[in-house]
Amino acid sequence: MHIIITGCGRLGSESANSLAMNGHEIVVIDRDAKAFERLAKSFSGERILGHAIDQRTLEKAAIDTADAFIAVTGDDNLNIVSARIARETYSVPRVVSRILDPVRANIFAHLGVSTISTTAWAANRIKELITHRALDVQLSFGSGEVELVRVAVPVGLFGKTIESITIPGELSVAVITRHGRSFIPAPGASFEQGDIAEVLVSAFAIGKLEEFISAVV
Repeated sequence: MHIIITGCGRLGSESANSLAMNGHEIVVIDRDAKAFERLAKSFSGERILGHAIDQRTLEKAAIDTADAFIAVTGDDNLNIVSARIARETYSVPRVVSRILDPVRANIFAHLGVSTISTTAWAANRIKELITHRALDVQLSFGSGEVELVRVAVPVGLFGKTIESITIPGELSVAVITRHGRSFIPAPGASFEQGDIAEVLVSAFAIGKLEEFISAVV
């Protein structure tokens, strides 16, 4: 994916390094040339010196073909404006923004922008929102080491036992919602058509969950 990141601070640089390592095409924008020093020596993406809301800068970053836009500067107002430009002017399909003031979360929600507001697990959360978009993360525990993910059970799992997808220490089905009623599955319980599963999964196993679900659809 072609991903634009505005702000090359700690969060922006870590996100850029992580996403680039996964093979994505990354463009990082920052007003301070020294900020790019935070990027790994192996970083293969593009660095653009400029302002996050400057039209020429954004078009140099090829925002018109961007698959995702990540606004993680240290200025909430700048993040709001740049996220709005990405969403409304250039119709970027996935927009994620950092907010320092949680009170502003409603503003971003109104714009259809996903937000992250804590730094301990923010880089990992951004990666999930961009690359694991098929999963619906409901809740994070601790600093993001474990997450509760909601999944529509795919056809390939109908009739199979819940234990068939359990990975000890990594992935466990906590709740099943069936016909509008939720319950904790008993040992030996099987999936049925229309089931919604709430899955507890370790952060490093998120990719495994998505791959598994995609493989059995």
